[in-house]
Amino acid sequence: MAIADGLFLREGLQLRLVAGSTDGDAISAVASDEHTIGLASTAAFLKARAEGLPIVAFAASYAVSPVEFFTMPDVALYTPTDLEGKRIGYRSGPETAAILYDFINRNAVAQSRLHLVESDTALQDLLDRKIDVLLGRRDIDGQELERLNIEYKVFSPESYGVHAPGPVYFANERAFDRLRNLEKYLIATADGWTAVYTDYKRTVPVIAKSIETPLAVPLLTRLLEEQRRFLRPFGTRFGELDPRPIRLLQEQLLQRRIIENTVDLTRAVNYDVVREAYRREANSLSRIEP
Repeated sequence: MAIADGLFLREGLQLRLVAGSTDGDAISAVASDEHTIGLASTAAFLKARAEGLPIVAFAASYAVSPVEFFTMPDVALYTPTDLEGKRIGYRSGPETAAILYDFINRNAVAQSRLHLVESDTALQDLLDRKIDVLLGRRDIDGQELERLNIEYKVFSPESYGVHAPGPVYFANERAFDRLRNLEKYLIATADGWTAVYTDYKRTVPVIAKSIETPLAVPLLTRLLEEQRRFLRPFGTRFGELDPRPIRLLQEQLLQRRIIENTVDLTRAVNYDVVREAYRREANSLSRIEP
């Protein structure tokens, strides 16, 4: 929406969107090009940073993780221990692994009674009944289930003590020599979200035409409404990075040996971009209410 409304051009930025299929695609692109901004899970970002890649996070895309458990309507999943004895599928990656094991540890779930299945086709496995539960993303797997008009149930890790950070925007270390450009990017993006939620009659048709997977206008409207709680939960500002869940996530990744080296978060995460963007555009950004 920000592109369609010319908000990046307004800020003096030329922007081109490049789709990637994995976090690794975005991370590789940013590590090799100081003019690229990436979007990836916080866990994948921390893993790449621990491996020595010169990338720095500067804003949150979602304030909280959109990872949730999905089941078919006839599967009994009401409490954490209901996962015991079930086949749980998930895509390989540090984000889902960290959330899964944090959920297990916080809720006294017997890991020995879980049947964990890593799969690149986890959603299809759920539909084919090869697994009982999918640990996937609300904005990806949930959207596809909605598009296919398939009934399903959702079980949220956040409701049981797992407060994982959402995806982050990040850039090459060299990009921070031009900090103002990153501030402008954030301002345009935030104003784009404001536009989305201000006038659905205008914006939803524009978004519908710009996405690869066709979605009916009523469905897209409903999905945008669901997305609000990830973009800006109560008491947070759009783009704001909370250092506490990031620190906790790093500890979990170290404990699980998903990363081998401690990341210096004072160097890996830049909080000045969000701070300065809100200082410079206080009147505009304070009205954002996605």
